[in-house]
Amino acid sequence: MIGIWGMGGSGKTTTVTAIYNQFQCKFENHGFIENIREVCNGGVKGIKQLQKQLLADVLKSNEKIYGTASGITTLEKRFMGKRALIVLDDVSTFDQVEALCGNSKCFGAGSVLIVTSRDVNILKKLEVDYIYSIKEMNEIKSLELFSWHAFRQPNPKGEFSELSSSIVAYCKGLPLALEIIGCFLHDRTVQEWESTLSTLEKIPDGQVHKKLRISYDGLKNDTEKDIFLDICCFFIGEDRAYVS
Repeated sequence: MIGIWGMGGSGKTTTVTAIYNQFQCKFENHGFIENIREVCNGGVKGIKQLQKQLLADVLKSNEKIYGTASGITTLEKRFMGKRALIVLDDVSTFDQVEALCGNSKCFGAGSVLIVTSRDVNILKKLEVDYIYSIKEMNEIKSLELFSWHAFRQPNPKGEFSELSSSIVAYCKGLPLALEIIGCFLHDRTVQEWESTLSTLEKIPDGQVHKKLRISYDGLKNDTEKDIFLDICCFFIGEDRAYVS
């Protein structure tokens, strides 16, 4: 079992997706369960949904799950002896892993289980074989990533050079923040860039979600915001009213 740890927006999902895409072809049984934190906000219903998804993804089975406890038994029985590659992305509690792959010994030899989390203590409690810590991007790489999204080139355009460096500094090397804010500022005026920087300066360190909300608040009208929320709800499995 391998653990990948890092704060929200640091690139855990991007990293584990690349690993999964490269190696899934070597496993007859494989599955990638995303956004576990968000889905499990729905409580028991969310866990049951993920158990059912895991069965469907790994074994192509539509077997019904009637409860979390019975789901654990079903998963262990169906996975027994099978060699598999399984990714559990963005785990927020120990119980979530227990409900999905609690008995990792039931898998066949050569199986690989990868768990990503913002909480390193969960990975330690799971007694994973190795914990990989996602490091923040350095200033040069951060500016390059931001520039590709803001200018469609590896370096800032002349008049935006100083503003770009200031905005990148507030993103603290987080790829998700660099990408989203960069896309948001693409083809915008200097005045709009200055307004965005002013907003970033008011946000305390560590509050990534508020930095990303700048892009949402900057959408032109309610229709664009509705589309944004609908897309988010589709991918994370949440009720739209809860997200909004």
